[in-house]
Amino acid sequence: YLPSSPFLRQVAPKCRLVPLGIDLERFDWVGPGQVEAWRAKLGTPLVLFVGRFRYYKGLDYLVKAVSLIPGVRLGLVGSGPEGPRLRRLVAKHGLEARVSFVGDVADEELPAIYRAADVYVLPASERSEAFGISLLEAMAAGLPVVSTELGTGTSYVNRHGETGLVVPPRDPEALAAAVTELLADPDRRQAMGAAGRRRVEAEFTLDRLVNDVLRVYGEVLGCPLGESERL
Repeated sequence: YLPSSPFLRQVAPKCRLVPLGIDLERFDWVGPGQVEAWRAKLGTPLVLFVGRFRYYKGLDYLVKAVSLIPGVRLGLVGSGPEGPRLRRLVAKHGLEARVSFVGDVADEELPAIYRAADVYVLPASERSEAFGISLLEAMAAGLPVVSTELGTGTSYVNRHGETGLVVPPRDPEALAAAVTELLADPDRRQAMGAAGRRRVEAEFTLDRLVNDVLRVYGEVLGCPLGESERL
């Protein structure tokens, strides 16, 4: 947001970047047969979205993109106010057999669902999407991701050409092209997924989050915290 917000630019010298973090251990172990069970339930090749169904998530553009990709399946995990409208849109495009509304699932099931997918997509359409923590979860699970350029934190998380692809917002054709490109190249998907996992390990762990917050407090107080003090 710093370079794109007219408000933050005025106080940029006072700003410090502290990215969110996730618990990587959640994604290190998946129960035997869980992934296969989800792939059997949702179908393949599988495009996945996880999160709240809100206006700024751009899910209507994702549904339209799926209608342009023959045979691909879409799994929508979560719920929210846009749910009824999305169901009508799916019916309008005749996609009932290819789009699964999974609903809310327990946290312990999410790693297996991510691993069952081939590509993760966050099709956010408005700058209300500030970061996209689901991108971190997908990357932690070794998935390549497709996101949109909003001038927010999503393009800080997902590095175009390295951990996934970044496309213009509100553009179903661009989404479809990016997903098709990745589905056609398993080796590239694997390489991007591995790069995403490494990026989360380096930049977006809970330990990194805590240490960065403490660093900011130390700077404000004028007494930088050492490792022993942090513990």
